[in-house]
Amino acid sequence: MKKNTGNKKSLRFIFAAAFIMIMAMGTIALTGCGGSGGDTGEKAAPEPEPIINPITGIEVESEDALPARAIQVSIPNDTYGAVPQSNITQADIIYEFPVEGEITRLQAIYYGEIPEKFGPNRSIRYYFADLATEYKAASVGYGWGKHARDQMKSNNVHYLNGMDHPELWHRVDYKKAPNNAYIDWKDVEDFGNEHHWFDEKQVIEPWTFRNDKWAEEQEQAKADAQAVIDEKSESTEEADVKAVEKAKKIVEYVPEKATDLHVKALGCDSTCKWDAEKGKYLRFWYGEPYVDLETDKQLEFDNILVQKVHSDFMTDENGNRDPKNRLTIDMYAGGDALLFTQGEVVKGTWSRDGADSRTVFKDELGRDFAFTPGKTWVYVLDQDKDFSYEDNTPEEETTDASEEATEEAADEAAE
Repeated sequence: MKKNTGNKKSLRFIFAAAFIMIMAMGTIALTGCGGSGGDTGEKAAPEPEPIINPITGIEVESEDALPARAIQVSIPNDTYGAVPQSNITQADIIYEFPVEGEITRLQAIYYGEIPEKFGPNRSIRYYFADLATEYKAASVGYGWGKHARDQMKSNNVHYLNGMDHPELWHRVDYKKAPNNAYIDWKDVEDFGNEHHWFDEKQVIEPWTFRNDKWAEEQEQAKADAQAVIDEKSESTEEADVKAVEKAKKIVEYVPEKATDLHVKALGCDSTCKWDAEKGKYLRFWYGEPYVDLETDKQLEFDNILVQKVHSDFMTDENGNRDPKNRLTIDMYAGGDALLFTQGEVVKGTWSRDGADSRTVFKDELGRDFAFTPGKTWVYVLDQDKDFSYEDNTPEEETTDASEEATEEAADEAAE
């Protein structure tokens, strides 16, 4: 009798097909329910880019943490009762400008943190308007220097001045006039809202900051430079010779140590000292700590920037010198610059294309100055200011660093 093998084969086929379908359905169920059964085909959303304060390089929680516009406040900095000033520790960056009589005046720029009040306030100089355009800032001051109002208008700078609205300021009794005019942030904000200062978010172009990405880029630049040296050092072609010379500068570049810097003139005497433990520059005024009046806290900075300019006395249409010895300063002329950061000095130059552009700082190798994230003090120095710096690193620290470098060199040689 012949066996019916066809039916058995059909049954085996049906069972196999059913098994495959059950396994497939299980896989679909697992992946569809978010299990570990496989790739859904959807890519994970990329990490959102951090929101950075463009003036300090510090990450903030959200866009709302930064106002629509920075505020630039004119603050006296003389020995006639101006110092100490209020709430300047809260400024993101402070510029110290030369004015008449070899004294200086501050332009404090507030963006990441706005204090309850500003002061004391003093008059505007026309070249302060050139700074305001750089930060898209609104200017607050009490009084006008020659041509200052015209420059504010020609630069389309929003401004609030005590000469126009004295009712918004109050005089404090613990300071002497003229260095005793204060204004509250609420009054500045109300005026700004009324005059549409904050209707549109202003974009401030950031400088380069020393973050992890920057450190990696420096290492890669040195590696690339070394590769050029290895490849072209034997070549006599002019282009190759120049490329090797540039590459050697990159590989061999070591910033100069500088811990103390001094600025002195008839009306100012300041020092900034690097505190290695704090990782900050501490500011002194006539040998004493330079403090905030409200907190009695000494001012500390992550960067000290020196921007060298040339000043001249203003003259009238007949060439006669201004009777108040007010100055002219070209904030677009370019010149030498130095950046003090992390106990070192970076030498270079500054330039600026126009009112709508940021000032660009380049080192001797043509690279952007790289700032340490944090707060910055800027000395805008003319030829009347004595300026010097030095390395006062404690001897034991220098010795330790030298020994470490020697040990590392020995280890590399052994390898």
